[in-house]
Amino acid sequence: MNPIDTHLSTFVNGEFGDLGYVAPEYTRTLVATPKGDVYSFGTVLLELVTGERATHISKAPEDFKGNLVEWILQLSSKSQLTDAIDKSLMGKGVDEEVFQFLKVACNCVVPTSKERPTMFEVFQLLRAIGQKYNFTIEEEMSTPSNTADCAGELIVAREMMEIN
Repeated sequence: MNPIDTHLSTFVNGEFGDLGYVAPEYTRTLVATPKGDVYSFGTVLLELVTGERATHISKAPEDFKGNLVEWILQLSSKSQLTDAIDKSLMGKGVDEEVFQFLKVACNCVVPTSKERPTMFEVFQLLRAIGQKYNFTIEEEMSTPSNTADCAGELIVAREMMEIN
C-alpha cells in the first residue's frame, strides 16, 4: 500500500511533515510509524524545555547548520545538555524535574527508532515527574462538558481543583 493512501501518512498541505519534526527513518521509507510519532513528540518536548524552534536554534554557535535535535545530540555528546535548557525555567525549585523532562525528550529523539520508547512509556515517564507535584491520573482529570464552547483545557493538578 502506498503510504500516501494510508491514515498514517503525514502528507499535509502538499508536503510530507515539517522539517525538524520528521523522524530520520521516514525520509528513507516514507512510512509513518508510532516510533516516528514519538520522535515528533520528542521534538515538541525539546521545543518546550529549550525555548527554541525545531529548525532555528538561537543559542547554537553561528556556524551550526542543523536542527534542534541535532543540536541536542551534539550537546549531549559533549556532556553539555544543561546548556540547552531555557534559562527562564531554571532557579524556580524544579531544576531536577526540568532536567528529567529534557532527558525524556532526548530519549524520544534518538536516531534509531527501535531505541525510542513507546508513547505509553513516554506518558509514564512524564507522569512520574509530575506525581511529585500531585498531578492526577486520567480518571481524576476534569474535562469541560462541552468542548465546543470553551478552550478545552484540562485541569490536572489537585491543588488547582482545590482552589476552585
